[in-house]
Amino acid sequence: MKLLSMEAMRRLHQLRMIMQPHISSTIGMKRSYSVMSGAADDRTFLQTTFSEIDSNLMTTETHCANFIKYYTNLSQEKKGPFLCLIAQEFGIDKGNLLAVAKSVASTKNKDDPNLLPSADRLRMTLRPKHKTLFTHLSRVPGGVKFLVDLRADILNFKQSNISQIDSALFQELNSTLRELLLLWFTVGFLSLERITWNSPCDLVQKVSRYEAVHRIKTWFDIKQRVGPYRRCYIFTHNSMPREPVVVLHTALTKEISSSIQTIIQDPRLQPSFSPLIGDDKTQDPPEMESYKTAIKSSLPQSPPMSPDSTDPQAITLEQMPAVGEEQEDPSQIQCAIFYSITSTQKGLQGIEMGNYLIKAVVKRLQEEFPHLRQFSSLSPIPGFRDWLLTAVRHSISVRKVGEDPGVPVLLPDELSALEPYRKGDEESALETFRNLVSSHGWFSDVDITRVMVGPLMRLCAHYLYIQKRRGYALNPVANFHLSNGAVLWRINFLADTSHRGLMQSCTLMVNYRYFLDSTESNSRKYLEDHQITASPSVLNILNNPVKSKNS
Repeated sequence: MKLLSMEAMRRLHQLRMIMQPHISSTIGMKRSYSVMSGAADDRTFLQTTFSEIDSNLMTTETHCANFIKYYTNLSQEKKGPFLCLIAQEFGIDKGNLLAVAKSVASTKNKDDPNLLPSADRLRMTLRPKHKTLFTHLSRVPGGVKFLVDLRADILNFKQSNISQIDSALFQELNSTLRELLLLWFTVGFLSLERITWNSPCDLVQKVSRYEAVHRIKTWFDIKQRVGPYRRCYIFTHNSMPREPVVVLHTALTKEISSSIQTIIQDPRLQPSFSPLIGDDKTQDPPEMESYKTAIKSSLPQSPPMSPDSTDPQAITLEQMPAVGEEQEDPSQIQCAIFYSITSTQKGLQGIEMGNYLIKAVVKRLQEEFPHLRQFSSLSPIPGFRDWLLTAVRHSISVRKVGEDPGVPVLLPDELSALEPYRKGDEESALETFRNLVSSHGWFSDVDITRVMVGPLMRLCAHYLYIQKRRGYALNPVANFHLSNGAVLWRINFLADTSHRGLMQSCTLMVNYRYFLDSTESNSRKYLEDHQITASPSVLNILNNPVKSKNS
């Protein structure tokens, strides 16, 4: 009874804005779709659709097909008011809801025989009319994909500059669709499929186009990523055939990779340089010539060309090197490295499938390679550089007004090592550090790189292990893998020397190890007790920072 009352109160609070549209007049100049009078033809169309939605099977299917066509043909400017009209006119019967809620609230004795019927009526009144329409839409061809795209539109409108009342209306639609999609996109309705160079062309192109972590630039790139010593797996939904909903790229290697360049570039063109910092085999920064070779190898050798480009100068399939013809040596496959996982549909935001895909791929790989025991990610650290610059700027501004910044960003040894590189207009070594991070000035100078490795590694370990939001890791990628039961295992310097790697995380990447016998306990400790399981090497970086060459 208590849980039911809490749910009823939550929904009533959510609906307050919808039931009191006059509040929108206090929101200022924000755009309000709900106060626009809906087009007469929109209102008439919706009234006809909802009045006959449950009449019979043929009529229902016809109305659903008409609804999909009608909405698809609306301009982007008209879709917002149309969706608000659905939420406002065909949502929950507010008058009936208040009456039933009062009836339930007036029941004081939990043994009252009227309690269960009243509670059941409350559940029914909390079901909006548009939920019935969405349920019917899922049963027509293309209906599920339409609803996924519809939720993407709703999320886009919700994130735009709209009034408070409109935000509540879009949230009502979003909640309804999310509830349905959570049921439909469970692992039992998902199919695991491996993508190879011989897969249907449209699937290969979609995998290429959807890649969000490490951009696929050419046909050669995609052929390599589905070729020998690589595995690409997707989840598809039975109602969305030939449409990947999650994509996982995996590299099969002899050792746990510490650099993305050794994975996404042709291994035959790679230098032997492999920076490992923060591992049990902690090293000094790399040798100078190897470092320069690594930087040069990260630069594009020719203009990138998209796999679906129509440029007549683009490389043809016949001209490409025969990457896919190499035979795999199982003895060289000791590790599986998950280096890219992408959710392809914005409309499925918040619907967890990546965890299930990793588990399914681990099982499939162990069937193919029974000796395989080491599983790890090689993950980007989006947001680290932004967080670092914010912390540094705050510390500088606080010091300038004579206040104590609290815990210093840089340690005394780190500041001393930066002193020789201070410029005339920089009042402190901390400002030097800020400018180097902001401009990437350290990256092209070997000596400064040796000085920067220590503070960057330490601060990255602090960001991943210490910085939290509501008890969970602040970094979204860390939160994903830690929730799955992975271990924060190793931080890698100069791991992504691309422009994106510099902008996101100052070239740093991280390995999250999946120890299969402890993933469940690690996940439980993280989700229930907010405890992050980290390797000794990561904890050692926090307690004993990497010393720079000049310190």
